[in-house]
Amino acid sequence: MHNHQNIENLFQRFLDNKCSPAEVKTLLQYFNAGENEVLLRDLIRKQSEAINDTPLSSESLKSLVDKAYDRIKNAIAEDIEPLEAPRVPLYRRLWFRISAAAGVIFFISITAFYFQHQDKNRVSAQTQGTVEQIKDIPPGINNAVLTLDNGTTIVLDSAADGTLVQQGGIKVLKINGQIAYDKAANANSQAAPTYSTITTARGNQYQVILADGSKVWLNAASSIRFPSYFTGNERKVEITGEAYFEVAKDAAKPFRVEFNNQSGEKGEIEVLGTHFNVNAYPEEEGIKTTLLEGSVKIKRGRNVLMLAPGQQAKVTSDNITLKNDVMLSQVVAWKDGFFVFNNSDIKIIMRQVARWYDVEVEFEGKMPSEGFTGKVSRNVPLSKFMKVLELNDVNVKTEGRKIIIAP
Repeated sequence: MHNHQNIENLFQRFLDNKCSPAEVKTLLQYFNAGENEVLLRDLIRKQSEAINDTPLSSESLKSLVDKAYDRIKNAIAEDIEPLEAPRVPLYRRLWFRISAAAGVIFFISITAFYFQHQDKNRVSAQTQGTVEQIKDIPPGINNAVLTLDNGTTIVLDSAADGTLVQQGGIKVLKINGQIAYDKAANANSQAAPTYSTITTARGNQYQVILADGSKVWLNAASSIRFPSYFTGNERKVEITGEAYFEVAKDAAKPFRVEFNNQSGEKGEIEVLGTHFNVNAYPEEEGIKTTLLEGSVKIKRGRNVLMLAPGQQAKVTSDNITLKNDVMLSQVVAWKDGFFVFNNSDIKIIMRQVARWYDVEVEFEGKMPSEGFTGKVSRNVPLSKFMKVLELNDVNVKTEGRKIIIAP
C-alpha cells in the first residue's frame, strides 16, 4: 500500500532524476492502476503550475494536463507488460521512455507559457536584479550586420526603420525588422549592381527581402551575399550557415544559390520558384538541402540531383545522397521559433543550442545512444532549455557561458 504523500514524494524525486530503477518500477505500476488517475492528474497539474510563474486559465491548464496525462499513460502502456521480465536492457529503455514522458509536462507547459506570454516575460526579465541576469542566458534576437560594397557596415538591430542607404538608384530599406531593396524607376539600368552581405552572429537571426521579392531567413552564424538587383538571365546569391528561401517565380531567370562551408564542401541549387532550406554549417556532416515546395536541382561538380517536396539532398566532399520522407517541421522549426527534435542525437541538439544561445559546449564521457524527441520554444532562456535535458536524465552543468554535458 502506498499513501498519497509517499507517491507524491516519489514523483518529485523522479522529476529531480533521483529515482532508483526499483522506484521507477514502483511509480509505473502505481499509475497503471485506473483508480490512481486523479492523483496522477493532480501531480501533473501541480508541476505545470510550478513551472509557469504566471497562472494559466482553467481551460488552458486543463488542456495541458490532459495532453501530458495521455502521453504519460501511453508511455506506461508500452512498457508495463515487459516490466515483469527483469532483463537488463529493459531498464534503460523504460527509463528513457518514461523520463521523456515526464518531460512532456515541461514541454507542453513551457511552450504554452512562452508562446502566450512572451511580452510579459521580457518585461519581467528586464526588471530582475543583476545576480539573476548573470545566472541565466537569454535566447537569441533578430539582429545582423549589413556590409556594403564600399566596406560600410550597418548594425541592423539599432538602425531605425526607413531608408538606410541609397546607391545608384537603389534604396536599402529597413521595414519592420527586415531588410528590403527598392529600385527607383529612373535608376540607370546599364549600371552594374552593387553587392551587399548580411551576416548574423551566434545568437542572432534575420530576414531579408531581395530585389525580386524573394524572401530569405538567416539562422544564427550565417550570411548571404547578393546584388542590389538582378541582371542578365539568372538570379544568383551565395550563403554560408543556414538559410530558408521562399523564391519569387520568374521562369526567365532561374534562381541559383551557391553554398560552401569551411570544410571545403561546395555546391549549387537551381530553382524557378520554390520553398527550401539549406544547412551548410561547417560543423555539421555535409550540406543538407531540404525541399518543401516546388522543385530544385542540386549540383556538386558533375553530380546532379533533382529534388521533390519532402526530400533532402546531402552534399559531401565526393558525393550527393538523397533522403526521402524528411520530417519537414523539424528542418524548418528554427524559422518558426522552435527547437524540434525527433530521436535526435544529443550532440546535434547541443550544436543548435550553442549557435542560438552563443555558448560553448563540452562533452564528458560517452554520450547515450538514445535520441531525444520533443518541441521547445526558441524564446525560452537557456536555463529552461537545460531543464528539459535534466528531465530526460542528462547531466548538465553550466560555468558562465560554457555548458558541460555528461551521461
